Amino acid sequence: MACDVTLHWPAGLPRDAADELLVVIGDVEIGPGGPTDDFPQSEFLGDLLLRYCEPPFAELPVTVVFDGDTFDLLKTPLEDGSFPIHVTEAIALAKLERVIAAHGPFFERLRRFLAHDGAPRKLSFVVGNHDMELFFEGVQARVREALGEDAAGSEAVVFPGLRHRQGRVHVEHGMQHDPLFAVDAERPFIEHPFPEPSTDDSAAPEGDDRRILNLPWGTVALLEVALQFLPELHQLDRLKPKKAVLAALPEVRDLLVAAYWRYWTRDFWQSYWTQRDPLRRVSWTMLQEVAWRFGTGDPDVSMQDCRRLLHRRHDDTTLIVLGHEHEPAWWSSAERRVLRTGCFRNEYALDLEHGEHRLLSKVYAEVYLRDGRPVRSHLVEVDAPPPAQPAVPTRLEEVLEHIPRLRASEGGDAVVQRRARKVQERAEADEPVNRGLPGFVETLRNVLGRDL
Repeated sequence: MACDVTLHWPAGLPRDAADELLVVIGDVEIGPGGPTDDFPQSEFLGDLLLRYCEPPFAELPVTVVFDGDTFDLLKTPLEDGSFPIHVTEAIALAKLERVIAAHGPFFERLRRFLAHDGAPRKLSFVVGNHDMELFFEGVQARVREALGEDAAGSEAVVFPGLRHRQGRVHVEHGMQHDPLFAVDAERPFIEHPFPEPSTDDSAAPEGDDRRILNLPWGTVALLEVALQFLPELHQLDRLKPKKAVLAALPEVRDLLVAAYWRYWTRDFWQSYWTQRDPLRRVSWTMLQEVAWRFGTGDPDVSMQDCRRLLHRRHDDTTLIVLGHEHEPAWWSSAERRVLRTGCFRNEYALDLEHGEHRLLSKVYAEVYLRDGRPVRSHLVEVDAPPPAQPAVPTRLEEVLEHIPRLRASEGGDAVVQRRARKVQERAEADEPVNRGLPGFVETLRNVLGRDL
């Protein structure tokens, strides 16, 4: 898959004004291949990065920061199709192997990038909410192995955790500003004594205690609810805006709302009271977010106002680069700036009239530095070739044939369906969220108080 993108030196920036280039790319979300993989044409990205080994960048040190969600391990099931919530290192490696096997050309191009002899080339993999598995040392070692001998045991490939710091530039995925997916930075792992039934115990550590990822509650809910519909509804997740997609397909909206309603009013609490599971945690922030989601019907990830980051840092940072929200943006205050990249995964602009959904451009960031200080930063927009296989339905109604079976598999609970529909009706009527709080939220607030 040829890359015909031409990269240019920034206009008005002297060639000797920068001594290093930082390329920040977020939300690639390469998966296990097949129809649910959101970026099967990953070799295009590899070819794009190889352009940074050509003039005018050949003699300039270049660091590529993959700013989280590089690997879509969240939506990569095990071979049996399951999505375990208790992710051990063995499970993480099993999922990573599927991704590596599906994207050999991508890793081959990254090996060539690292082997460039004109100036140093580095790769940095920041953790995102789709690839928290990168916290595991074994996963890091396997990625290095896939990147070849030049990456093994060298400083050319780094895993900085939740943030990458380079001079006065701070790069993080952005999930820490999203109450759904914020991670406990001090405790990425927890011990869980109960083995996951679907795992291969021969690959697990000896003893009863097992180290698992300390997944945020939003990720656990996705694994237990939404991803069970992934084989049938994955194409809809690539269309934007999501709220318009669900409005056009009320049957799908009702199915998902009912499934989440059942989860948050019954299944979650049954597990919470009967199981000693460290991933079942309750906080007032969680309850507020659940109530807000039901009250507004908003399915998108939502970060806090990024502009506040311009004023809250008290170090010498002058540039912050984020991802996560899949919407490029730019803010500034005096010499401080915040850049939010778009995404590299395939997303499409919804066209309800003709069904000609347009593949959106990929948006990433370039940062030119001198002695660690950013002297030029901007967003870069490129167009990738479309995937070989159809990625979205021309007619949205094509997915409706799956709804009766999915509804039946959910149990067809008439009470749940009716309550979920009433919540959605409130949202469509634009009633204030605090007037439509689910009863379980009000009850827990009265019983347990605000600070749970």
